[in-house]
Amino acid sequence: MLWIFQVFALSAGLYGCQVWATKTLTFLSSATTETQIHQAPFLKMLLGVKRSTNTHCLLRETGQLPQYFYWFRCVARFWNSLLTSNNALLSKINEANLRLAHQKGSWTFEVLSTLHEIPGTDVHASAIMSRSKINMSGFELL
Repeated sequence: MLWIFQVFALSAGLYGCQVWATKTLTFLSSATTETQIHQAPFLKMLLGVKRSTNTHCLLRETGQLPQYFYWFRCVARFWNSLLTSNNALLSKINEANLRLAHQKGSWTFEVLSTLHEIPGTDVHASAIMSRSKINMSGFELL
């Protein structure tokens, strides 16, 4: 059943998250929204435990990662694909968005402010500001 959740529910939940889920990328924001709405009740029902059971213990015991981890990976992949795109219009949009990185409401601002909340992600924030790729192998160790 956990495999089915990973394949169907998680992949459907990640659709478009690179763009619309940037405000819920942190542990604090996702702990009160998506994880409680989707992942936690499913795991509790599947394992047959009480509703009051700690969600983080369930994630740990079942080997599942919180959804925000998957969202971060999607955002990093999205960023890397923006840099390697051959589309001239997309490159111009990305450059314009990077110029607005210090203004609230831009995609880059949301991602950078989220990265600044997490210890050890300064290297990823500096990669975005310097317009270089995010090292995915280093990212997954977080």
